[in-house]
Amino acid sequence: MSYTANELTVDEIRQKIQAVLLNVLPEVGPSDLSDDVDIFTLGLDSINAMTLIFNLKESFGIEFDTGEISFENFQTIQDMVRLISSKQS
Repeated sequence: MSYTANELTVDEIRQKIQAVLLNVLPEVGPSDLSDDVDIFTLGLDSINAMTLIFNLKESFGIEFDTGEISFENFQTIQDMVRLISSKQS
């Protein structure tokens, strides 16, 4: 499978999401960020959730539809990888 310049692999998407999360949640370490950990249990609240969404938009150069901004799409790294991957295709 070939990728265009702005298509990232799942691992690259995961790494960028983790970097954004570490920036939004400075008290969280990389070892806390497994793919299926509920990031809201790590201290994400509604205020920094909006920062997370904004930073993901900036980092990936994408827009989220209003219907995509839901707890289910941003609860885990795995959920965010799935959402962002779908925005690339």
